[in-house]
Amino acid sequence: MTNSEQHVRLYEQLKKVLGQLKEHYISQPTPMLEMIISRYQHANDILESNNLEDLTKDMFRINGSVRAYLESYSDYMNPMLGEMDKAESMLKEIFR
Repeated sequence: MTNSEQHVRLYEQLKKVLGQLKEHYISQPTPMLEMIISRYQHANDILESNNLEDLTKDMFRINGSVRAYLESYSDYMNPMLGEMDKAESMLKEIFR
């Protein structure tokens, strides 16, 4: 898979997670969830507004979001966590 294809897949995954997070926020608005949403939104904005060659792993701040969520909610069975983990893994794969 090309670098460009990986970035497109990451972008799509970020959008998917953002949608799920925002939906969850409607029913449980908390500062922690708001912070996680802002991190995913920031990552999404970075992908939209930068050249692929200029991106670095440090520009993204989504690593640890699954852990942060679980520390606040203890909702281990939430399928959204799998999607968040997938986004984190994709980011690691791109910048390994």
